[in-house]
Amino acid sequence: MKKILLVTEYLNPPYDEGIKKTVFNLFEYLDENYHLRVICRYGFEKENVNVIGTNRLFISRKIKHIISNFSPEILIYFPFASMTFASYLRFFILKKYSKNAKSIIFALQPKKMKNWQERIVNFIKPSVALSPSPQLIENWDKLGWKSKFLPLYTDLEKFVLLPTSQSKSELRKRYNIPTNKYVISHMGHLNEGRNLESLIPLQNMGYQIVIVGSSSTPKDALGSDNLKQKLLDSGIIILNKYIEKIEEIYQLSDLYVFPVVADCSSIGLPLSILEARACGIPVLTTKFGSVEGFLSDDFGNIIFEDSDNFVDVVAKIKNKKKNTSTNVDRMNALYFEIINSEIDK
Repeated sequence: MKKILLVTEYLNPPYDEGIKKTVFNLFEYLDENYHLRVICRYGFEKENVNVIGTNRLFISRKIKHIISNFSPEILIYFPFASMTFASYLRFFILKKYSKNAKSIIFALQPKKMKNWQERIVNFIKPSVALSPSPQLIENWDKLGWKSKFLPLYTDLEKFVLLPTSQSKSELRKRYNIPTNKYVISHMGHLNEGRNLESLIPLQNMGYQIVIVGSSSTPKDALGSDNLKQKLLDSGIIILNKYIEKIEEIYQLSDLYVFPVVADCSSIGLPLSILEARACGIPVLTTKFGSVEGFLSDDFGNIIFEDSDNFVDVVAKIKNKKKNTSTNVDRMNALYFEIINSEIDK
């Protein structure tokens, strides 16, 4: 059984946004199938999880000692939240600590760097870099790195079609959402970079927009109070708290909408789109990241459009016959295939 070292920053609950969900899903899989040790700055009690209050670059005698004693065969570094210049420096330090281990970067979204930073990063080379982000893959290709597109894992035991024992009306009452409206939901951080104001025209057309914010939103991603107030004033419902059964928000919805445009404002393959599809909910989205590359139109259930045209498109989606078929299960299979091939080769 191969010895794997997973290094990240946040492994602690709640798992209510894409990056935290993805790293925890990765942890569970590696913990079950390999000899795993974890180093993180925020986590939980477990024999093989080392929570260490280190500096931002992970320069630490304690970390060096743990890695030296463990002697990993594989190093997997999972940065938060974007692949920043500091992330590359951390990875360089961890590589030095891990000596001859195969080194893997698993990152979800890019961060623009300065020219001098790119020149330094050019000398920091992993064995392979994995990401669902086209922009990150493009950046790594320019550096001459070996890189691979990687889809993300979706929990298909949790994200399922609405059980026949429940109804949308029952779920809407539970969350104080109107039962007589066409409900359009969105999950994600409340910040300006996510183009959330484009949802206001949909609300003004008589649809009910429901936004579920993340309780894990980092301070540097918080939007202005003006943005939140503008959304609330339009009649949009904001559930800015941790919702344990988040699948119920998808299940009570008629449509999931993803208006994000900027590369650095979401992970390269938004988990919320995969989760909505797993729950049988159609998705209206911009041509963001690798969604179209991995899923295409997902049996006609993913509609790609500029956010300026969302109002016209929703009117057409309402009249379409519902189809719950999805390729999300195929994404899971591809995810494990790539992870295993890079660890076991």
